[in-house]
Amino acid sequence: MHRFTVFTLTALLLLAAGCSSPAATAKSPATVEIRSFQFAPAVLEVTRGTTVTWTNRDDILHTATAGTATKKDDFGAYDRKPTGAFDGRMDAPGASFSFTFAEAGDFAYFCDRHAHMTAKVVVR
Repeated sequence: MHRFTVFTLTALLLLAAGCSSPAATAKSPATVEIRSFQFAPAVLEVTRGTTVTWTNRDDILHTATAGTATKKDDFGAYDRKPTGAFDGRMDAPGASFSFTFAEAGDFAYFCDRHAHMTAKVVVR
């Protein structure tokens, strides 16, 4: 009976540890969906060499633009700072854009048309 309890407790702890990460981890290829003016997942963890594909599920144009967009005021103005690393335009439902991450690092991105939409790819 004791062995079963230790085994069960260990299995539950391992399961809980695997579910506690707030970021989605993916192996190549990895996907990000754009729905309801949001990138999902908001944080995607991948390994170097992974190709990430963004797919637009909304009925309006979106982009995945490397860089940051910071809210400047309460009137909807944003300070956009693209890095030029990638800039994919998805102009229709089902349109997609892919980029292969060759280097490790944190890659913030935003939608250039809707700067409140921000997310990040973490490359290990």
